[in-house]
Amino acid sequence: MMTAILWLKANYDSVLAIYGGVVALCTTIVKITPSVKDDAILAKVLKVLDFFSTAFLKSDAEKLAKVEKK
Repeated sequence: MMTAILWLKANYDSVLAIYGGVVALCTTIVKITPSVKDDAILAKVLKVLDFFSTAFLKSDAEKLAKVEKK
């Protein structure tokens, strides 16, 4: 487990770039196809990503506010 964490810390930029590319490719495919089912799946994936991005932004904002109060 520790090996995986160390690898992820060392390669997080590559992992995020690949993940972003996969999401962009999936978004393109979903927009091209006429099916609504894949639109719903992509919406759920994007909702999860949005949750994590706002969660990190909120925690960073809270940390910054604590530092500014000192």
